[in-house]
Amino acid sequence: MARFSFRLQPFLNLKEMMEKNIKNELGIAVQKYQQQLLVLSEIREEIDIQQQEFRKEGISLTTPLKLRQRMEYIKVVQNREKVQIERVNEEKRNVDKIRKRLMETMKEKKILEKLKERQLDEFKKEQEKKQQLLVDEIVSFKETVTPQNEA
Repeated sequence: MARFSFRLQPFLNLKEMMEKNIKNELGIAVQKYQQQLLVLSEIREEIDIQQQEFRKEGISLTTPLKLRQRMEYIKVVQNREKVQIERVNEEKRNVDKIRKRLMETMKEKKILEKLKERQLDEFKKEQEKKQQLLVDEIVSFKETVTPQNEA
């Protein structure tokens, strides 16, 4: 019996390998994104703490110099927050870009898999036809041979 051979199997294998690599790349990008979100969260926490301290010092007897220094520090941390927000957005765009590539690769792989499945079905039908023809041929051969022997 003949074996099924999918002409595009090397291409399908390549797509599967690409999908696996992109999934790994996506995992790394998501980790980086999560790390940047964590850093942003820590910066925001620091801003909240410093603002609370500023309020406390404003109520208590403290020097205007200390209040001004704390306010300057808060501004510096807020600037770090802006920079960090941009990093987070950059990582988010990177994750989205990789996710889009993954979706495209998965679509292409799925198309190839469906094509392979259709060709396999056609191959099986063709093999059934051939086998049925062979059976019909054997039966007709037996029918032609048997009456001659009986006569």
